[in-house]
Amino acid sequence: MSSAAQPTSTLEKNKQLLVRWFEEVWNQGRKETVFEIFPDGILHDGSARLNGPEEFCSFYDALHAQFSDFRFSPGVSLAEDDLACLHWSVAFRHTASGKALNVTGTTIVRVENGVIAEAWQNWDAASLAAQLSDQPSARLW
Repeated sequence: MSSAAQPTSTLEKNKQLLVRWFEEVWNQGRKETVFEIFPDGILHDGSARLNGPEEFCSFYDALHAQFSDFRFSPGVSLAEDDLACLHWSVAFRHTASGKALNVTGTTIVRVENGVIAEAWQNWDAASLAAQLSDQPSARLW
């Protein structure tokens, strides 16, 4: 039986790129990775649209002004064609109050030439608001 490593498929590389994004940009605070793997990308964050690494870094800096100690954990990842999707959770701290917070979200990216060309993400903003206000999230069912 051969112990030679199998080549990594494009689908696996695309999933690894998305995990790398969260690990390096958010967990390690390496903003230079934004410019490396999101050089001309577009991020759709709910109804907001961020064009390129400069606009993303402004978004990133605004979040870091309010929150700290980000720790993203990857969950389920899927890939098809040039798309990769990751469901994630993040633990972090509200700087002003010191509250520990937890939120989940899902990010889908379109990979082009080994970099993120476009991304769509949604996260549980209602849960974050409830955690900050000390009010339980209202159940809709």
